[in-house]
Amino acid sequence: MDNNFLRGSEWRKWDLHIHTPASFHWEGERFQGDPCSPENVPLVDGMIHALNASESSVFSIMDYWTFDGWFALKNRLRQDGAPKLEKTVFPGIELRLMAPMKGRLNAHVLFSDKISDQELRDFKSNLRLEFPGGESRNLSNYALMEYARSVPHDKLRHHGLDKEKTVDDDYALKAGSIMAELNCDSYKQAISKVQNDMAIGFMPFDTSDGLAGIERNEHYAYVLGLFKSSPIFETRNIDLHSAFSGVRTTRNEGWFVDFQAALNNIPRLAVSGSDAHRFCGVEGDNNNRGYGDYPSGKITWIKADPTFEGLQQAIKEPAKRSFIGECPPKIKVLNESKSYFIERLNVSKVDGAQFPDKWLDHTEILLNPDLVAVIGNKGSGKSALADITALLGNSKQSRHFSFLKENRFRGKTGEPAKYFSAQALWADGQVVEKNLNEDPRVENVELVKYIPQGHFEELCNAHVSGKSDAFEKELRTVIFSHVDDTVRLGAHDFDQLIEKQESSLVSRIDELRAELHKINRQIESVEKKMLPETRRTIEELFYQKERLLEEHDKIKPDEVLPPSEKLSGEQQKTSESLAEIAGEIEQKEVEKQERKLELTTLFEKKKACKNIQEGIESLKRYAHRVISDHQEDAELLGLDVSSIIQLKTNDEEVRRLAAEVDGKEAYSREEIQKIEALQKELLGKQSNLSEKLNAPQKAYQEYLDKMKYWEQKRSEIIGEAGQPDTLKGLAYQKEQFDLLPEKRNGLQKERLEKTGKIFDLLSEQRSNRESLFNPVENLIKENKIIRDEYRLRFKAELSTTVEMISEKLFSIVKQASGEFRGESESLAVIKSLLDKADLNDRQSVLEFVTNLHDKMERSSSGQVGILSMLRKGRSENEVYDFIFGLEYISPRYTLMFQDAYIGQLSPGQRGALLLIFYLLVDNGNSPMILDQPEENLDNETVVSLLVPVLNEAKKSRQILMVTHNPNLAVVCDAEQIIHCEFDRSDSYGINYSSGSIESKKMNKRVVDVLEGTMPAFDNRKMKYH
Repeated sequence: MDNNFLRGSEWRKWDLHIHTPASFHWEGERFQGDPCSPENVPLVDGMIHALNASESSVFSIMDYWTFDGWFALKNRLRQDGAPKLEKTVFPGIELRLMAPMKGRLNAHVLFSDKISDQELRDFKSNLRLEFPGGESRNLSNYALMEYARSVPHDKLRHHGLDKEKTVDDDYALKAGSIMAELNCDSYKQAISKVQNDMAIGFMPFDTSDGLAGIERNEHYAYVLGLFKSSPIFETRNIDLHSAFSGVRTTRNEGWFVDFQAALNNIPRLAVSGSDAHRFCGVEGDNNNRGYGDYPSGKITWIKADPTFEGLQQAIKEPAKRSFIGECPPKIKVLNESKSYFIERLNVSKVDGAQFPDKWLDHTEILLNPDLVAVIGNKGSGKSALADITALLGNSKQSRHFSFLKENRFRGKTGEPAKYFSAQALWADGQVVEKNLNEDPRVENVELVKYIPQGHFEELCNAHVSGKSDAFEKELRTVIFSHVDDTVRLGAHDFDQLIEKQESSLVSRIDELRAELHKINRQIESVEKKMLPETRRTIEELFYQKERLLEEHDKIKPDEVLPPSEKLSGEQQKTSESLAEIAGEIEQKEVEKQERKLELTTLFEKKKACKNIQEGIESLKRYAHRVISDHQEDAELLGLDVSSIIQLKTNDEEVRRLAAEVDGKEAYSREEIQKIEALQKELLGKQSNLSEKLNAPQKAYQEYLDKMKYWEQKRSEIIGEAGQPDTLKGLAYQKEQFDLLPEKRNGLQKERLEKTGKIFDLLSEQRSNRESLFNPVENLIKENKIIRDEYRLRFKAELSTTVEMISEKLFSIVKQASGEFRGESESLAVIKSLLDKADLNDRQSVLEFVTNLHDKMERSSSGQVGILSMLRKGRSENEVYDFIFGLEYISPRYTLMFQDAYIGQLSPGQRGALLLIFYLLVDNGNSPMILDQPEENLDNETVVSLLVPVLNEAKKSRQILMVTHNPNLAVVCDAEQIIHCEFDRSDSYGINYSSGSIESKKMNKRVVDVLEGTMPAFDNRKMKYH
């Protein structure tokens, strides 16, 4: 039957107390004569149909004094044409014991369905029936008849029976069945004589005629004897079920210790059977129950294979394997969160793949929703299963894959992985399919939590060094999962919650950093001007301009006097026209320059209008954002946010002026075009008239033109103070050099004030976030293991690391001068400054940034600023923004474990810390994949920490655990074992076989992996068959 339960141990309804038509209390048609006779076939078939129709998966026949119902069922199932029995049925028997009580004491025995008929008959014959007067006989139908005939009249009448009728065998058998009682010791001894533990004592406790009816204090030895010999008890009381299972509750704690002591501190399996005396019951009628009809909804659920071995496993782990009620909590979790559970994995070659080796082809694995343990020898395919599941779950840990990576299954060219496709079927019907050569996309939602081998240590190291914020992201996720809905503000994750809570705070920090950036730009500009080479450049440019002016003066056109000879009438007229045209040209040039100057003024006015309008629009957008940000707050308070926050602007005059400027600009450009057209026309006339002049007149006219051009160029060289590339402009810049140091000092002081304000807001941010710890801290307080033994606690502080500063800083500046010459030397400087700084103290932080800046400036070739340290393409203000903007300091979450920081823990302690964190504190429901969680943990920690943590975690999520140590699967009572085997001779095939711990096949697999030695745990004999 093992092959039918590949998913391992699952919750099923078990009805371990039903009757058949062979029972004398049966309420329907009874067997006639021999139950195995042909005339009873329709009745047996009806029983089979009733069993199959019931929602229960497992039954046990408990007919009074007889196995005839079981024999009839077995006999029919062997016959051709018999209906197929789709359920598991165990043989059993209901008996009555002599007991020190007013009523009667019933007792049951449940047997393996593999037991032989002869062994059942032998068991029955070993029971001793107590007759009146002290005589006892072996139990048989004849003995029951004789018992009825030996009982006095008054006792028969007490049970509504007639002494005279006992001469009839059938009547006497029924009377004996109603009245007979067995010797209690023979009951216990008969059970013990059944070979191979195929018989289990099964006592009713507070159900009909149960053991609770005996006064325990007065008859303690009698009760204790049955307590010790009975692995199963029948009860419908939830508190008693917990007590039998070894679970202390608030409702049983007053008597739990004494109760468990009576059980020799060995938990027992408590069940609630239907006690059905008919095939089909009447719905809602507790007094007319059929197969699988549990009284008052007190359904028995057992998490095990529907086999006798499964029942034995439930007896060994009753607290984890049994439940009485409408539905076990884990099934409820599964039904309500089907998208969080994987039902099946498939791997096959892609269509058309030309690849001969088998590898993972035709792999199909059904997964249990609880704890799945993947075992196998080294290199057997365990990590392949973990990686594939993680891949299909869009794990963000694909770089940690140990099987699906380049130098293994993916090879250098993706072979052979690219020839295979994997598919995951989720419980909600969703199917995810991926090629084994692809990684999850960044945008894919992570559907599983994969904790690969070595990830614990790496995550901690990266957190301590500051190289990664992955661990802090995990902390944030966990913290958010425990934040009450009432304070989540509709956020979907931690970052969104922080964004909502701190939006105004972050805006203020951004505003301060924007203001800081402007100051740094000014400082950068001043420092560049203060550089000696800058002064030398200006002085050199000034000298060059002087020389240029000097050279320009040397090329002044030689003077040409007006012609002295008398002009002819026509030439005189031409000369006068040329003079007039020259005057017009000069006048038009003056007009054009005036228009251009007017355009410059208009452009400045236009820019001023635009600046004002953009400022108003920016203000409006800001006001709109503020209104939008506080809309929900105002609505919550019953206020109209638009009436609280109002912005009044009046840009009418600005818009009028902008329109006026646009009109004047268009007019001036049009006038310039007219002037240039007229100038062109005049120049044409001038050229034509010049041709009419004689040589002296032409020479004089050319002189005038050259002189005009020379004077224009001279004016351009001299320029004005506001023109930086002119002689006067350069002279003005030279005058400003002596004022720069004072200006720089003022800007630096202003910058440090901004840094202080940024720190104040960061400190406020850290303080505000501490309140989010409360739910998680309360959870820790409620968990004894975490609170007392491991002293786990969260902590928030303003922090940074050498790496967080150096990576960004030294990507902008070189490590080639002064104290910053060399990588290790540079890191040492940062570390030294950080070691002295208290990042949660304002003054200390200001001293840190000042000292870091000063050290960098001193290392910058003795110059003002840090220009010489910059890498190519980088700027000083980038460095200043980084250092003084404090972007490397932030409120960080960390964990303290046994009063020590993560960096102070051993690898084993870190592993323990993260296991607690992920398995208990993490409130997520997605499947968790653990690759060798026992790594770096000693055996004591495995048993004392890992086992209870895994058992607690699997209550709410699916766990796939890859382990080299099958002992871990056993002591954790994994619901499913998946055994991996790699067979090179079978075309490099990886084969997976699965089942439950109770499965004999899986038992053998576990032992094989352990190289034939049984586990060295105390409960090994209980879990290995």
